[in-house]
Amino acid sequence: MTDTASDLSPKVLQEEAVGLVPIYVRLAGRRYKDWQELTPDALYQAMRAGAEPVTEPPSVEDFAEVYERHLQVYDRLLSLHVSGELSKTVERAREAALRVAPTRIRVVDSGMVSAGLGAMVLRAVELLKKGAEEEAVVREMERLKRSSLYFSVADLSHLARNGRLPRFGEVVGNLLGLRPILRIEKGHTRFLRVVREGAVPEALARLVLEEFRGRAARITIAHSDASSEWIEGLKRSLESALRLERGRITRSGATITANVGLGALAVHAYALE
Repeated sequence: MTDTASDLSPKVLQEEAVGLVPIYVRLAGRRYKDWQELTPDALYQAMRAGAEPVTEPPSVEDFAEVYERHLQVYDRLLSLHVSGELSKTVERAREAALRVAPTRIRVVDSGMVSAGLGAMVLRAVELLKKGAEEEAVVREMERLKRSSLYFSVADLSHLARNGRLPRFGEVVGNLLGLRPILRIEKGHTRFLRVVREGAVPEALARLVLEEFRGRAARITIAHSDASSEWIEGLKRSLESALRLERGRITRSGATITANVGLGALAVHAYALE
């Protein structure tokens, strides 16, 4: 099980039999369930028109209802969620698990978000399908908490509004056409460097290549309506220089886009041991 900060599409969730507890998005006076009641396309259109969405974690009752329903089918649940440093979602999940069936529900703080969380969920599914024991899956999740998620944003105001970029950095970046390169590390957003706007795909690719050159890697590219040129440029750079064991591209839903703005581009990478 997971939440919508994983940026896993309904199709993928259905194919992999992953349960979902959606994070809420408040937009234009209404509250929506991310991905279920508000699609990425609808959100992008609203934001281009000037809307400013705000996210809200699921309630304990939301988790309890979904847990109870799934426990009618499954003996045990493994519930992976967005970093507790970035959202109260995992805190609510733990409270619900204690209320519903503490011995049958394992809640894991992924320390990740977006492409990173999605990759962890799919890896857990893969291992469980192969017959791995729960403890082995959890150990792998602990390892993947240290995997690499790099990203950049096209609109710095959202990071500044959410306290992840100093106001002066927003002004300087927008004036000079510069963009930050950031990394999710131990659940926190860490600033790495600033690059020219047009150099974002190259900078993201270089960070991944420095870490994984010569090794087989699994890659996920996520974006919030970034330009196709950026996406394809990043994809080509990685394909030409890495031994890709697996790769996919996904769009970010409202949970992520509300906090990073339109035009964000991210890449998550990890290697199999």
